[in-house]
Amino acid sequence: MKFEQIIIVVIALLLVQSAVWAEVSFFTNLEKPQDFTAQRLGSYDRSGGNDDWRSIEPNQELLLADIKGPGRIVHIWWTIAAETIPLYNRALVLRMYWDAEKQPSVESPLGDFFCNGHGMFATVGTLPINITENAGRNCWLSMPFKKSARITLTNDANKPVRMFFWNIDWQKLQSLPKETRYFHAQYRQEFPTTAGKDYTILDANGQGHYVGVILNVEKEANPGWFGEGDERICVDGQSEPSIIGTGTEDYFLTAWGPHVYDSPWAGYSIMQGYKTIGEKSTAYRFHILDPIPFTKAIRVSIEHAWDQQNNNFCDNYSSVAYWYQTEPHQPFAPLPTFDQRRPRH
Repeated sequence: MKFEQIIIVVIALLLVQSAVWAEVSFFTNLEKPQDFTAQRLGSYDRSGGNDDWRSIEPNQELLLADIKGPGRIVHIWWTIAAETIPLYNRALVLRMYWDAEKQPSVESPLGDFFCNGHGMFATVGTLPINITENAGRNCWLSMPFKKSARITLTNDANKPVRMFFWNIDWQKLQSLPKETRYFHAQYRQEFPTTAGKDYTILDANGQGHYVGVILNVEKEANPGWFGEGDERICVDGQSEPSIIGTGTEDYFLTAWGPHVYDSPWAGYSIMQGYKTIGEKSTAYRFHILDPIPFTKAIRVSIEHAWDQQNNNFCDNYSSVAYWYQTEPHQPFAPLPTFDQRRPRH
């Protein structure tokens, strides 16, 4: 076995071991008394029949949940039948609001939130988020709220969604700790990126911790490998990053070039290549065991070029950052329209 292969095997074993220990702690918690009442909101047929779905007309906002707290959403499942809408994973927009806030704390195309970029579909097998082969989407990221939780899905396409099914499992609590951080997720894009400037994944103010990202790249013009770009994370006003990586594929826990794979905390759901215009990739990385805290602000970015020879790799980048923080959060920039969000090739 080559040295590189040995390293990959060792990393894989460490990831599995960390996942096992995390699961052991989950299972041992089942021994303890639970301090919540289990609840569910879903699309089941209120008449008692089997029409357990809703359609979504063009430009319609569908209310998925309007919950009074305190509580915590612990699992989301849904599936979709939208055969007439090309790129429906980019056309449908998920928004979440905590404690009657006016600005969403979560705003993302549905597919990107579930680690499916470019409006495409692929299976995903991480612990926080997974998608089955028959398109069941699941999310286990904790989403606490003290007063209320409101979740909507908006159809930005010009054709209706035929069927949308959902279940939202949540826990009714007596109270939440005062220092509880709220879940956030934000979609961003640059089509194309700017020469000489890192692509920004997250720029947030407040107190909290960064817990993950999905990163999409679509080759725009110049063939070649963009993936030597390093992640760069500045915390609490640092002028220079305290966390600097060694390459894009390294940040997503693979090596020597990316490939489609799943692991508990990272993977690639899409990897078409990087040598031809229009080739697409989607990678995801979750900092569940290794969150990155901040007390004032955080800026997470990634290089898309690394030297003078390759400073023209200005491809089409998009992303969803996941993090927890105190409220109020910095308002998000306006979400690009569906036409603006479409892949360019």
